[in-house]
Amino acid sequence: MDKKADPEKIYQTLKERVARERGPIDPIYKELAAKVDMEDSEEFQRILAKLANVEQAKIVAALPDPYLPNTSGRTLEVTEEFAKKLGMGKKVVDGHIRELFEKGLVFPTKKGPSMARTFIQLHDSALGNPKYDEVLGRSYFDLWGLFDSPMKQPAPQDVRPDGEFRVIPRWKSIENVPGVMPYENVWEILRTQNPIVLLHCGCKRSHTDRWCGVPDEVCFTLGRTAQYNFERGVGRKITYEQAIELLDKLDQYPLVNITVNQREINQLLCNCHYCCCMALRSATPSRFQAVIDQANCNACGSCIDQCQFGAITLKPCLEYGDERAYINPEICRGCGCCVVTCPTEAASMKLVRPPEHIPESLAIY
Repeated sequence: MDKKADPEKIYQTLKERVARERGPIDPIYKELAAKVDMEDSEEFQRILAKLANVEQAKIVAALPDPYLPNTSGRTLEVTEEFAKKLGMGKKVVDGHIRELFEKGLVFPTKKGPSMARTFIQLHDSALGNPKYDEVLGRSYFDLWGLFDSPMKQPAPQDVRPDGEFRVIPRWKSIENVPGVMPYENVWEILRTQNPIVLLHCGCKRSHTDRWCGVPDEVCFTLGRTAQYNFERGVGRKITYEQAIELLDKLDQYPLVNITVNQREINQLLCNCHYCCCMALRSATPSRFQAVIDQANCNACGSCIDQCQFGAITLKPCLEYGDERAYINPEICRGCGCCVVTCPTEAASMKLVRPPEHIPESLAIY
């Protein structure tokens, strides 16, 4: 799709598609939606109806299993008593729970299988398994996409200084800048993680009309989050060397590295474009800022195409008698996309924020 696609028009078309799919819905899905404070959203109830049939929904509504003894680790096990109370055989219940685990609706916990705790946890888990794409259909992904509003280029007022996500610069843009911390060096971050599981990006999958044109298998999950995804058949394990090779290839695309806004990076490392990622809209800037050496700039416009935030424009430059690129420091979020793709190496990064800019920890899951 053309990168100049109209977000408003795309969103209106999406709403019309969703409206054509409306029909009666069982009250059980409102009960499930209430578990994550989404009972007032009909669209979310319909998402749940896509993920679980009525029999499965009744199982989820009854979780966690009150008859299950204390366990030392996370489990998907339920008891015979739990299945009997539901009027089902344990084998049938076990089969449903396994399917719901693979779909991302049910998680293993120390209390046994339980529904996702939050909307964002369910969003991230329930969009990544291509195994069920044919069963769920495009309308399922459209329902998720409807939550995100028109996918416009991020604006300065979108930034939240204490946001849940933050920008990590593309490594090649800062590798020679003094003062880089370990939690900003993606090579070092990935070197310390095992396993690394590569996913098909749920955000990209939920925006079927996205126009960035980049691959969707671009999300790195790390550590326990990676193991969780691998155990439910989502994504594939890759080596550190494979991860670095892929990141190098992704430098050619206008993709921003995003992670949870904390110093310990042990959950995910995403590659985001604004046409299909809400996290990018409000992501906290990195500690860096891009600058242009106008003496080397040839006004090719490459940096403008790469910038997700609209921070770069061409302006008349009296010193050289023509136009040169200019970066607005109030808008730049320090992603480094312009730096790694500048053909004349006119763009570079400088450190502008202290280490305290990045919180020690932030719990969002």
